[in-house]
Amino acid sequence: MGEGFSSRRRFLLGLGALTAAASLPGAAPVNADNAAGPGEGPGRRTARARRAPGRPNFVVIVADDFGYGQIGVQGQKKIKTPRIDRMAREGLRFTDAYAAAPVCAPARASLLTGLHVGHSPVRRNPPKDGDLPLPPGIPTIATVLQEAGYRTGVFGKWGFGGRMPNPSHPYQHGFTDFYGYLTHYAAKTYYPEQLWDGVEPARLPGNKGDRGPHYGPDLIMDRALEFVRDSGDDPFLLLLTLPLPHARTTPPPSLGSYAKKDWRRADKIHAAQVTRLDTYVGRLLDSLRRRGLDDDTIVIFTADNGPHEEGNVRPDFFNANGPYRGYKRNLYEGGIRVPFVVWSPKIMSRTRGKRTAHPTVHYDLLATLADFAGVDTPPGTDGLSLRATLTGRGTQPRHEYLYWARLHAGATPSHRAEDDGRGRNAAAAVRFGHWKAVGFAPGPAYTEPGPDWDIELYDLSKDPGEKRNLAKKRPDIAREAQRHLKDAWQPPLAWRLIS
Repeated sequence: MGEGFSSRRRFLLGLGALTAAASLPGAAPVNADNAAGPGEGPGRRTARARRAPGRPNFVVIVADDFGYGQIGVQGQKKIKTPRIDRMAREGLRFTDAYAAAPVCAPARASLLTGLHVGHSPVRRNPPKDGDLPLPPGIPTIATVLQEAGYRTGVFGKWGFGGRMPNPSHPYQHGFTDFYGYLTHYAAKTYYPEQLWDGVEPARLPGNKGDRGPHYGPDLIMDRALEFVRDSGDDPFLLLLTLPLPHARTTPPPSLGSYAKKDWRRADKIHAAQVTRLDTYVGRLLDSLRRRGLDDDTIVIFTADNGPHEEGNVRPDFFNANGPYRGYKRNLYEGGIRVPFVVWSPKIMSRTRGKRTAHPTVHYDLLATLADFAGVDTPPGTDGLSLRATLTGRGTQPRHEYLYWARLHAGATPSHRAEDDGRGRNAAAAVRFGHWKAVGFAPGPAYTEPGPDWDIELYDLSKDPGEKRNLAKKRPDIAREAQRHLKDAWQPPLAWRLIS
């Protein structure tokens, strides 16, 4: 499981793989002095000063296909999430927070790069025969923080690259530590035959199909806690991207209290997946407290998109999207509005136990973490720092609008029903103030929004469930929405690579 490989050996392996990757067409050059490997990297070799006052650690936990209504403090009745609920009571809960896309890959790419889907290099989920890589040289949360002297680890689902040499390995995007699934589709297996320990496969003997002695999320969580234990005096970024509760509906080692429920088996497994994720959150917060790091750490719990219904899971049985319309793949609120809880007892003492309706989206995270770390946000990104909202100090800047897009992303029955037969059409959405517009292109290709698009308009202040389409009653607002939709989209080959 990788424990036998020393940090030095992993570093040398990483250096060799990165040097090979640098020779590929289009790959960014790699400086041997700054090659990124576990325990070493650009930031760690050139900036190993002790953590300066006011430079916190960051933990970002991203659940997979996890709806707004799947935690107790947001109305969940059937699934127990006591640790996330406690985190919300001790922290700040956002009621109007959004994933950056209604499916995984573009949502996570936007979180990493601070670019919304109209500017991002990754705008859809990958084809089944490969991954959509992040281009070499694009700034990410990890590159920004690593240059500031942070140790940066991602544990769980990477999803942007395959086997090395590959220009889209975490090491090439600012991370000094990695353990988990390299590819998007590998992360659908909970008992994998191998995980990746940096650039080296870590075999898991006995795992086959959907069973075995090694439960992937448990191993990943253990390595994430090890990363915290080994942090020393360096500030750190921990990005925890466990695949729970994504399909498949493969049972964890125990169904716990759900085993005796009179539910369908898929729903029992799904509930156990969510509660197991909740226990991981508790273990992580407890570890920070034991090590005296809770005063210096900002922890964020969120999700990459709304709830799924694959594998016979019934999101409606759990009211997984809360009061909102839509599921994973929909651009209605249920497909993109997600939990967003931020916890830091000392740094956020003024906002402890509160909630905020400030609209935010995951592409705000890069600007927010950079602000707290005291470094500049890369120019041309789309996010705004949430520091004023988190600390209760200063004036919070606001977006003119929030933007989402959906390209072809598969289909499920509930998602298709919500989109009224347009589930495979390209689509986009924009929120500005209390207005929300959802637009559908005439086909699967994304075209410039115009007369051939079907534009729906909703007043979220009066109709959060998006039941009353006001596009015909308020054509002036619908035209404003269409202007935003046009302004937000740039052709994929024109995405902005900032150097």
